[in-house]
Amino acid sequence: MILQFSIGTNYLILSLLDHKLLIPENQIILNLFHSKYRHPCLFNLMMENSSPSSHKSTSASSTLSDDLNTHSLFPDSHRFSIVKKLSEAKYPVYLVRDNKIDQLYAMKLFPFEENDQPTPFFVHEVRFSKFNHPNIISIVDYKTEQETFDNDCPKVSFILMEYAKYGDLFDALVTYKIPFNETLIRTYFHQLIAGLDVLHSKGAAHLDLKLENLLLDENYNLKLADFDLSYMPEDKFVTTRGTMHFRAPELLAGCCKNPQAADVYSLGIILFLLKTGGMIPYREDGNTKGINMKELQETNPEKFWEKQCELLGKKSTFFSEEFKSMFVWMTQPEPEKRPTLMQIKNSRWYCNETCCEQELFMFMNGRFEFL
Repeated sequence: MILQFSIGTNYLILSLLDHKLLIPENQIILNLFHSKYRHPCLFNLMMENSSPSSHKSTSASSTLSDDLNTHSLFPDSHRFSIVKKLSEAKYPVYLVRDNKIDQLYAMKLFPFEENDQPTPFFVHEVRFSKFNHPNIISIVDYKTEQETFDNDCPKVSFILMEYAKYGDLFDALVTYKIPFNETLIRTYFHQLIAGLDVLHSKGAAHLDLKLENLLLDENYNLKLADFDLSYMPEDKFVTTRGTMHFRAPELLAGCCKNPQAADVYSLGIILFLLKTGGMIPYREDGNTKGINMKELQETNPEKFWEKQCELLGKKSTFFSEEFKSMFVWMTQPEPEKRPTLMQIKNSRWYCNETCCEQELFMFMNGRFEFL
């Protein structure tokens, strides 16, 4: 096994098991957290930077064997068979076939807790089965208790969801390097706002918005997914700390009083990532080339944007004034100063050109390997 870090001017090369990744310096943690780059030797690094809830969930998923029966998923039923593993993030997700109707679905498995009870993360996520919207992943079925073939993990809960054929926006940006122009960015941002607006209108919040949780269906439309860290109005308080580099400051500090405002902060980070092809605006765990970019944004905005263009190798006109205003507004340190979704929808940047469904399909079609 080879694990080697080499630091260049703005890039870090990770050579792991003969796979080389060229990663912008302030994008490294984003890449290491993605499931396709995970490896046991990176486990401790990831755990040091993850929230308590994600630590617990990753540990739980590691108890589930990869050697599940590929013909019949569960011993008491021949309804589902495994096609392949889709993700190991938090809890394993498999592409399964419903043999009764010959239909493909994504199935998320939640191993039981040590006290022989379903994990709270399953309970949190299954609450969102009541939401029905084109930009929210559909939960078509679930089961609280199910026996498995795995002796190390004899019981699980599962959620059966619609299958998003083209992966997530991380894949689109980083793996397939699809060029996102401002019109395409705005199109997906509209879809994200539309799905999130349904949650916020009911007093709910996602609280783990990131590229990996924004999926693409067979028509390349965005689907908001992964609600195991979510908030509902009946919850007494917010327990999650979110995901590093995407989370609002109040989530990191454990004092979130306005979950919807915390979602808006994450929207701002996602908007920046879409614009820059996956480069985070600033790091929680240190400086970028010796500069605290978050502090620079607050004290010298003009210098902040100048530095971002320098890191990207772009002209000073790369970020439009409307884009800058939108990003700064959404990522205000004080939650009460951030816009609501309605205010975002009325902003100048948001109200500009988007793709129609046919244009979106024609632009995205053929840019992915078959998944």
